[in-house]
Amino acid sequence: MTMETRTPRAEAKRPKENMTKQNGLYEYVKPLASLSAGMLYLAQAGHEKLTINQAVFFLLVAAADARGSPLTLQEILENSDGALSPGIKNSYKALLEVNTRTSNERYALGWITREVDPNDERQKYLRLTKKGREVAMAVMLATGQLKPRHMGAEHELT
Repeated sequence: MTMETRTPRAEAKRPKENMTKQNGLYEYVKPLASLSAGMLYLAQAGHEKLTINQAVFFLLVAAADARGSPLTLQEILENSDGALSPGIKNSYKALLEVNTRTSNERYALGWITREVDPNDERQKYLRLTKKGREVAMAVMLATGQLKPRHMGAEHELT
């Protein structure tokens, strides 16, 4: 029996510095992988028309709601420092609960609801729905930010 000599793959010819700690990105592998896992989960949980802009918007709403300080659309836009495109003013509606006035039933994800401020009916705070909380928790699990205490039980922040 003879051993065949294999030609090394192209990947094996990469310069070694790209695979070492010297390139500066090595220390960020875990956070980058975590971020990509969260974005992949959102892409799978959403629909084919979900944009990165909408995913980021959802995460901003989730963070504010988790802090117990829901924000209005205007507050989110002001605090995003231009990171969200102006089109989000309309496209975020795909994240809302289904209702005939604000969302297209075919694309509505039902992750966010608008609650009217009892002190100022013009203000509408964005909060997560039960479905939105489930998606946010699943993103946190996918990114390693939550660890299940028990299978199917509550979760805790890491």
